[in-house]
This record gives sequence, structure tokens and C-alpha cells, in this order.
Amino acid sequence: MEEGFNPTQLVDASGPTELILVRPGEFVFREGDEPQALYIVKKGSLRIMSGSIVYETVTTGGIVGEMALIDEGSPRSASVLAVTHAELWEIDNKKFRSMVATNPDFALMIMRVMARRLRIMNQRYRPDIQPTMS
Repeated sequence: MEEGFNPTQLVDASGPTELILVRPGEFVFREGDEPQALYIVKKGSLRIMSGSIVYETVTTGGIVGEMALIDEGSPRSASVLAVTHAELWEIDNKKFRSMVATNPDFALMIMRVMARRLRIMNQRYRPDIQPTMS
């Protein structure tokens, strides 16, 4: 869960939200799919992956699918697979925009998630650079 982020309070304050149930081994979405929504994990565990490469495991309070809503017109950049039975709040584009407009902390939290994931990818794929001694 992201620090200072209470997903239950946020979802309750933003009005009715569809709850999606997924079983272990079921894809929430696949890489290349057209984006429809982002998902906040109410309960369970999801794996963000591309092919056989696992980027991250997301648990209660975590978010997946945010990048495709921000980068409109682009397909999903990874797949999300349920590791356990999971309950997800589905946040479509219209609701996402409303939440960002009315809750700046939500918008900042989304940016923090994306920044953290980018830093992790940078560290994972950057060649080791040894500092030089002068």
C-alpha cells in the first residue's frame, strides 16, 4: 500500500465503484490490450509482468493499470495476472479524471507509483557503472 493512501476512504468518497473479482491464474488485462480502467487492489495479490519477466507483485492498496489511463491512446505495456483470489476496485477513465480533479493527494500518489516503478526499471536495466577513483 502506498504511504498515506487509504484506498477504502478514497473509493467510498468517490461514489459507486465496480468491484471486480478475479481468480488465481486469471488475467486482469494483457499487454497490448486497449486500456479501459485502472484497478486498486482491495484484497489479494497481482503480478505485473511481460512475457515471463515479473516486474512487481502488487498487494492490498496497490494500483495497476494507471499508466495506460495517463498515456491515452497507448495499449497496455504489461500484463497483470492474479496470484491469489483478488478483489479489485475498477476505476474507469471518467472516474479517474474526477478523482484526480477532486483529490490532489490521489493524483500525487499515482505519480509516486509511476516514479517508483520507473526508478526500479532504471536500476534493473542500467549497466553497472563503477565509480572512478581520481
